[in-house]
Amino acid sequence: MSKSKCQIKLKCQNPNNKAQNCFSLSFGFWTLFDIWALDFICHLGFGFLIISCYLLSAGTASADWPMFMKDTVHSSYSSDTLSLPLKLKWRFKTDGPIYSSPVVYGKMAFLGSYDSYMYALDAESGMLIWKIKTDGPILSTPAVSDGVIYFGSKDGWIYAVSIKEGKLLWKYETRGKVLTSPLVAEDVVFIGANDYYFYALSAKDGRLIWRSKLLDYKYGGLYSSPIYKGGIIYITAKSGIVNAFDAKSGAKVWAYRTATSAYSSPSIHKGNFHIATYSRILLALDAEKGTLIWQAELGEWPYSSPVAIKDSVYIALKNGSVKSFNIKDGKPEKEYKFPDELNSTMAVSKNNIAVIGCDDGGLYALNLEKNEVSLQYMTNGGIHSSPAIANGIVYVGSKDGFAYAFGQ
Repeated sequence: MSKSKCQIKLKCQNPNNKAQNCFSLSFGFWTLFDIWALDFICHLGFGFLIISCYLLSAGTASADWPMFMKDTVHSSYSSDTLSLPLKLKWRFKTDGPIYSSPVVYGKMAFLGSYDSYMYALDAESGMLIWKIKTDGPILSTPAVSDGVIYFGSKDGWIYAVSIKEGKLLWKYETRGKVLTSPLVAEDVVFIGANDYYFYALSAKDGRLIWRSKLLDYKYGGLYSSPIYKGGIIYITAKSGIVNAFDAKSGAKVWAYRTATSAYSSPSIHKGNFHIATYSRILLALDAEKGTLIWQAELGEWPYSSPVAIKDSVYIALKNGSVKSFNIKDGKPEKEYKFPDELNSTMAVSKNNIAVIGCDDGGLYALNLEKNEVSLQYMTNGGIHSSPAIANGIVYVGSKDGFAYAFGQ
């Protein structure tokens, strides 16, 4: 048989049981297929090739929630719809309070606990798949990319673990506690540590690509998690200085000094970079230039992160309020009241249902169209963990040590 070229399209069954065209390619007869598959059956006949495969992962599915606040711009938005009231599907007990937020990738859910373990659970049943121990509590929300989960620990290490086996692939030592959440873009893991450095590590082997020491207070550090868009990686130090770096080289693109410290993580929407500070101010900066567009008084300290939906920016506050502001000029719009402090960042569904945890232990739903707040479930501990929405299910952790899943 000749080595003539032909073109094939792979019809794959993804983890959501939906057939899709994974990709097409041209190849010679002896070409090797570099696809990650569990099973494949090939039948070669007279000039045709049929391939059937179960694809474990071909990148992130749209229904996944693979990192803190869903994606690299912290949209905290899901294309799934939610139906209320939410019902408890399962819960899983860890041996410590949970501050880490859950992430979902395919049919697996992941989150860290103060008991020093990172857990991998079956997203549908809550059954334990594997767990891996670090030498310190895990507050960092993990990020999953291409079959690998990345996270930090208060032991000062950054970890990369295979999601299939729970096997440690590599780890990188910093000189400070790692409290922030990683972001993976351009095959690079971006994460900050309390040694005042912001790191860019090779996702493949943990090799240091670049790092930048951030100007900060003597007892400062990094609590805010990074965001990425258009080749630029953004990070805010506790000092309140926002830094924008070229993601490949680490060269500084711009910096903006806010009035006071920042614990909240930023988000980007419609060209606006949003960050809230300890001075009770919400700022909108031009994401490309780093110039101020507007700022708005919050009236209370924010620990949660701003979430932009359509033409409004929402932020939860320590006094139990969620406030919204016009994205163009920062003018106040609405305020919603909750019974206790809000340290959790809300997740929003396609049908404008926002879910958020409260310090009274409750998971609440906020209907952004009807302006209604309703309790969905009461846990036995405050909720600092930020919910994730994937495949119509809401996942969240609680200080009572349980991971929860809610749906219909």
